[in-house]
Amino acid sequence: MRVVLLTELYPPSIGGQELFFAGLGAALRDRGHAVEVLCIGHAAGLAPDETIDDIRIRRHPIAPAYRTPPFAWMRRRWDVMLRYALWTRQALAAAAPDLVVLNQWPLLHAALLPRRLRRRAMLHWCEVRTDPFHSAIQRFLPRAVARNAGVSGAVATAISTASGRPFVVLPSGLELSRYRTDPTRPRDGILALGRIAAHKNLPLLVAAFEQLQARGYAGRLRIAGDGPAMEALRDRIAASPARADIDLLGAVTDARKLDLLATSALLLLTSRREGFPRVVAEAMASGLPVVTSDDPGNGTRDIVVAAGCGIVASADPAALAIAAERAIAEHARYAEAGLRYAAGLDWSAIAATLERRFGAAPP
Repeated sequence: MRVVLLTELYPPSIGGQELFFAGLGAALRDRGHAVEVLCIGHAAGLAPDETIDDIRIRRHPIAPAYRTPPFAWMRRRWDVMLRYALWTRQALAAAAPDLVVLNQWPLLHAALLPRRLRRRAMLHWCEVRTDPFHSAIQRFLPRAVARNAGVSGAVATAISTASGRPFVVLPSGLELSRYRTDPTRPRDGILALGRIAAHKNLPLLVAAFEQLQARGYAGRLRIAGDGPAMEALRDRIAASPARADIDLLGAVTDARKLDLLATSALLLLTSRREGFPRVVAEAMASGLPVVTSDDPGNGTRDIVVAAGCGIVASADPAALAIAAERAIAEHARYAEAGLRYAAGLDWSAIAATLERRFGAAPP
């Protein structure tokens, strides 16, 4: 097939949507399909049209200010979203793809999809929002395309229920051969890994570690990642009585990330809002138990329950500390469950599901 992927952001941008579409594109390429990506150029100097590893990547507009709009509540530059949507409509009208896969974001590109391609389009939903605007979008936008998928069962069920449309689950996959468990080295330390952003609720993470340390935990907290909330996080750590035992690592290499996953005792996530975070899949593939909070928008909790790879606790420092103690004490149980679940997350299997469920246009 000739497959076109429409996604707001794409590597070298870093994030969950970027990893999903980069991984899916590579898996489809490896299975013999021609793959093209249409995305927004998020940084100066990016090529508007280039081919990397046999995947053509086209970017428009090149908009370094896209993620820094004049008002924080806008979240993105709306003028850039409109330019991108109009450009993708024109680009697709001139093409003849067999399948179009659209990221949920930035929404408008799906609304402006050429009518003749709607029967060949799949819209991939990475998260659920509960405010009135996004609730309306989740009711009506799935009806604009022939097929819909969710990054997790919880996301798929929520938007299928809202829209009345059938959904399939297409999670963010892994190259399982890259991950390892390390039985020859003792696991130690609490790990948090991902984008440093406000919705990750990292002050709660630090507070939970403080509680854990007060209960006698002797290990360290390692926070890996970078992002717009880094300065606020530095200030919170500087004010913490546990600051001597907290390592703020910043962005880490892939090799360092794999080592952290393989040798840490626990992954602790405190996000207010998630779909299916890739780091949870990576933790499962590394035999690393997970503890997460029960915030209503945190889809991680549904993954942890479904996989049995850890514990969901109240979004409260003391509750998270107690859950962390339990998960560490029962490491083998949660690690084995996570490894079993991760076996179904190989990218090749996910691409095969896409071919089987979405490869031919419906009648």
